[in-house]
Amino acid sequence: MSASVTQSFTHAILNQLQQLGIHISPPLLTLIRQHNEQGRLPLAIQDSLWMELESHRIEGLGLKIGLSMLPQNFDSIGFLLLSSPSLSVAVDSLINYSPIIGEGGVFAKAHSKEGWCLKYEAIFTSAVSMRIEAIFSSIATGARWVAGKNITPVAVYFSHEPQAPMTLYKQAFGNASVCFNQPQNAVVYDEVDWHFRQREVNSAVQAQMLSLANQQLAQLKPQTFVEQVSALLTHQPWLSRAQIAASLAVSERTLQRRLSDLNVNYQTLSQDIRKQHALAQITKPNITQASLAEYLGYSDESAFAKAFKRWTGMRFREYRLKQH
Repeated sequence: MSASVTQSFTHAILNQLQQLGIHISPPLLTLIRQHNEQGRLPLAIQDSLWMELESHRIEGLGLKIGLSMLPQNFDSIGFLLLSSPSLSVAVDSLINYSPIIGEGGVFAKAHSKEGWCLKYEAIFTSAVSMRIEAIFSSIATGARWVAGKNITPVAVYFSHEPQAPMTLYKQAFGNASVCFNQPQNAVVYDEVDWHFRQREVNSAVQAQMLSLANQQLAQLKPQTFVEQVSALLTHQPWLSRAQIAASLAVSERTLQRRLSDLNVNYQTLSQDIRKQHALAQITKPNITQASLAEYLGYSDESAFAKAFKRWTGMRFREYRLKQH
């Protein structure tokens, strides 16, 4: 299957162009409309659209397109991100499910002295600067949806030269430090905004969105059943066994049986993933035993403490002191 993008993203671009009074050539519009009933648009046609936009030479057009994006323009992923309890969880979902929006590049995250960094490596080769700016502008907009408040990045890094006056970058990224001609494209958020949790998660809605996202991703890139279960636990470790089963549209009994047929024990798999999460986060200054217990879906702090002692042979505080 050739690379493609969701139609809702393409239509959002076209709607914004119409509002800006920018006209697309009739042959290209006809080509795009021919795929309206197919759900997705070949990336090659999307490339042609961006190349035509680049030929208009409009300053900051990519930034303006990104600022206009709404959750529904990203298909089911937009609603999955909105159901996330924090920006950190939303980013994990974006990294793993972004091919549903478009298969033009790869996201990755990393921690730095500035905070948490979301990187993007483009696969496309046409109108790269404009597209990167549209992607990062839409990420900054999406981060505000998720947080429920007006958060802005600490820094934004572009590998290209400035494409517009700094006033437009300020409109997209607030007071973030915007740097050009960098080794990579990345947007950075501080620790507080990255982990800010402004609402309780609606488990039923989130499970529904995860199920839909997994179905769509499977159509693009089929996964084994174990990989699907692992992905759900990795990105949403607080989900219960019942919620995992519901996300995969199977009963708990079927979940257990299918894993058993593959010589995988659900309890062992979930504990291994929760252990990885715990050990990866324990050195962070704002992490407590209580916060980890809640994040990993334990019924109470005591249950998590027992699990942690079983994993490491040490109490939480003892293990943490040993890491410093």
